[in-house]
Amino acid sequence: MRHKLLLLVLCLLSLAGTPLAGLAQDSGQRELLERAYDTKSYVLLEQFFDNWQKEYADNEAEASDKWVAEAHKVFAAMLRPDISSKIGIEFLGPVLVLQNSLDIIGCVNKKSTAFKDGDLDKTVYVTVDSAIDFRPKYQIEGLTAVYLTEGYKTIVNDYLTTFMLPPLEIETFDDWELVEEDGIVTITGNEKEPYDFEEAKLQEELERIFFLRDYAGSILCHYFLASVITPFFSIDKIIFDRSLQYAVVEYHQCKRGGTIVLKKVKNKWTFDHLFDWWVSS
Repeated sequence: MRHKLLLLVLCLLSLAGTPLAGLAQDSGQRELLERAYDTKSYVLLEQFFDNWQKEYADNEAEASDKWVAEAHKVFAAMLRPDISSKIGIEFLGPVLVLQNSLDIIGCVNKKSTAFKDGDLDKTVYVTVDSAIDFRPKYQIEGLTAVYLTEGYKTIVNDYLTTFMLPPLEIETFDDWELVEEDGIVTITGNEKEPYDFEEAKLQEELERIFFLRDYAGSILCHYFLASVITPFFSIDKIIFDRSLQYAVVEYHQCKRGGTIVLKKVKNKWTFDHLFDWWVSS
């Protein structure tokens, strides 16, 4: 009886500091991802991403106006080797996570030297679209693309942070006993090897991260001591000129990014120059 009670207490302790599971968009997908990890099955992990891909298609054909339509073309251009190689975009597959929204599309009222240079701080532009439902088309052979919806952010982030640590073994303690006081049961005794719950939790999180990265490459980015799911590459802002011949694009990939100027030549967006480049710590 004492052994059963001890195991129960240790299991409860293993949950300390672990957040409750969020409401996932699809509980079946959440369970599938957890089962894939528990069994270290890349077959099940591949099924998880296949299901994800089938849920959402690109929406280029549903563009609400010419600005959004051109934004889709700009995104496709940024992934072409002649442009991606110049700005250091990395493709780590076989799965690419794509953005599901675009913050700002703007335009300048007239041609501006600052606009052509790419200096948006010195350029007056008007916002023509914002918070756009933006699922750009991808055409990269051998790579599967999925769109990062809020539901899937929850699924993956829950997978990374919501789990039960293995219970302590009884042999961890040399001389132990359970003490109950005011309804609270605690364990006393001499520990052979003290168990660090925070260290164990961190180790479990790292193993979950590595399992995803083995298959999905750049699906996760490390920010402020935490790994979060993020698009492998994102466009944040696109500013066009009125004639749609120039585009200034602010983009980022994990903790680096920049501003690039594109020019349309024979109805094709081409690289003009890189205005700015940054890397965050």
